[in-house]
Amino acid sequence: MSNAKAIAIANNDYVHIAWTFGDEALDGCAGFSVHRISESGQEVAVKMFARDARGGRRNVDSDDEPIRKYSWRDVYANREGTFRYRVIPMAGPHSPLAGVAPVETEGWVTVNEKCGDHVSVFFNRGILATQATADRLFKARTKAAFRNAAETLKQRIENPNDGLRKSLSGEMLAALTTLLDRAQRDGGSCWAALYELTDPQLIDCLCACDELNLILANNNDEVQQGGKKKTVYDGKNQPAAAKLEAARQAGKNITVVRRYMPSGHIGHNKFIVYCDRAGTPQAVLTGSTNWTASGLCTQSNNAIIIESQALAQQYLEYWNALRADAERIEVPEPPAAMKGLQGADLRKGCACARRPIPLDEASTEIWFSPNTGKPLGSAKKSQPPPTPADMKQVYEVLRSAKQSVLFLAFMPGKAGSEGSLHFLKELGKIAAARPALFVRGAVSDPALTKELDRACYRAGFNDNLLVVSPQCIWADFEAWREEIYKYGHAVIHDKTIVVDPLSEECVVITGSHNLGFRASSNNDENMLIIRGDTAVAQAYAAHVMDIVEHYRARWYAAEKAREQARRKAGVAKATQKDVLADWAPEFDPRKDPRWQDKYFQAWKPAFIERLFWVSGGQPLPPLVPRPGEPGGRGSRASTSAAASGARKGRPRTAATKGRSAATSARRPRKK
Repeated sequence: MSNAKAIAIANNDYVHIAWTFGDEALDGCAGFSVHRISESGQEVAVKMFARDARGGRRNVDSDDEPIRKYSWRDVYANREGTFRYRVIPMAGPHSPLAGVAPVETEGWVTVNEKCGDHVSVFFNRGILATQATADRLFKARTKAAFRNAAETLKQRIENPNDGLRKSLSGEMLAALTTLLDRAQRDGGSCWAALYELTDPQLIDCLCACDELNLILANNNDEVQQGGKKKTVYDGKNQPAAAKLEAARQAGKNITVVRRYMPSGHIGHNKFIVYCDRAGTPQAVLTGSTNWTASGLCTQSNNAIIIESQALAQQYLEYWNALRADAERIEVPEPPAAMKGLQGADLRKGCACARRPIPLDEASTEIWFSPNTGKPLGSAKKSQPPPTPADMKQVYEVLRSAKQSVLFLAFMPGKAGSEGSLHFLKELGKIAAARPALFVRGAVSDPALTKELDRACYRAGFNDNLLVVSPQCIWADFEAWREEIYKYGHAVIHDKTIVVDPLSEECVVITGSHNLGFRASSNNDENMLIIRGDTAVAQAYAAHVMDIVEHYRARWYAAEKAREQARRKAGVAKATQKDVLADWAPEFDPRKDPRWQDKYFQAWKPAFIERLFWVSGGQPLPPLVPRPGEPGGRGSRASTSAAASGARKGRPRTAATKGRSAATSARRPRKK
């Protein structure tokens, strides 16, 4: 790749910019300044993260402190603004590099949820491990301090007027209530199936709907009683159910159907169908977001609204099947599991493939759960269950990837269990056999992240797969403040796979399905597969890489510190105190005069990332073994000019692997 090139991809939250200036590092380059250009012609350098000696924020931009990366995320681009970008090589602050012309992104991008005329895609900003949150909220290290801080966080994210709630949720609240608002404005009805329903503001929006039909699953609670934890069946959803009943008695046309699931099963859907005044389905909303304050604010989540009568009709038919399945059984009082749910008729109906729905030049396909003949119990390696119909489709999509697979996952299965089957196990096999396949992802469960990593490296050389889990900055250091990274169990809550997003043959998998056999067999779920919609695929790809890059440096710094502490103490598991003693993350590439090396050494993940974004979807070369390391299965020498001219580098470690992306400060965008 000899020519300079820059691209920009926008979604509803920010703009991702990436660039290259050829196959060799730029001599004398101190970094890049990225300028945002509006339609009116106004040009400004994008803002950067910096602090003064007292820890206060400094107002600096990329002219003041050039970016030492080959990509950037502009989180300050105003919503609904349309922009292009100019990337300028710099010799130093306010000093463009002589002899190298800037490069501009191709075309214009608009920061909003629109992906064509019929699809809107939304992402929240549910990352707690940011300097923005650390500045605005609290510092916590001990368990006691964390509990106190978590209570403060709970109060703030449940307050509709709190600035922190608004910042973390982004446009997600508007996304979830869009179809409810339409029903109020234009008339018509909403048909919803929800799992967790605890956010007061969202509950009020449901209660305000003149015609609402809701299938509400159980959402159990745990309380302390006599020094022991006691499960309260559906304890968390009961307040919402009571409010909805009060609204019904006050004259609202509200019907609530309860699905009290047995242990090991969850009613995991989060979708709404909008029908017009004539009762014709017009649009559907789905995605990963639970209707809770944590779903809005403290987990990474997505939502998608599709304007399609045919697709909305398929969802409405599923809604009616869920209702029919529930109404066969008397609802227990007090709340308890309804024996016989997910009967044969529901399972048989969900197992049938539904016809794909055309959507402009793209198509959509939906799978519903449960779609197996019976629930999944404890599977054994010697007797694996048949692959569910929807997971067969997932595996076919993964195997069809020509260039790249990007993903975000919560907990698709159980780590260390041969009988727990999910997409990560299949992806591990595919990536191990195809070292040129570009794979990037993040998983909420760190044990699953490590399991996938080990599976690929056991199979031979493959640095092209890079997967991380959430982590935070553990203590104040240099210009960085201590963070926390989770509130509750889930951190990454998306269930998203994106294949070949830069190609017209792209595929996006999204919805509520956790992408494992258990979700197909035991849960009420929906899985949406979108083929050939590049706008949707690139919006999701930007979101995936935002999450991956944000956590990557934090994750590898944490893993390096744990490994060093274990070796130093000679123990299998070091204490947090021991880990903190040796914790010294290296997030700031300004300290490294050879910061460009990793982007041009053909054995480094950053080398392929630079090529990926500007590739136009074309196949990428495989990474090669680093100098002095014999190639593993499937590796071969790269023929690229960058590979032939690559300099020698340090051995690959957890720490150096993670430095391919600078840590993002993730400041909230000004409106």
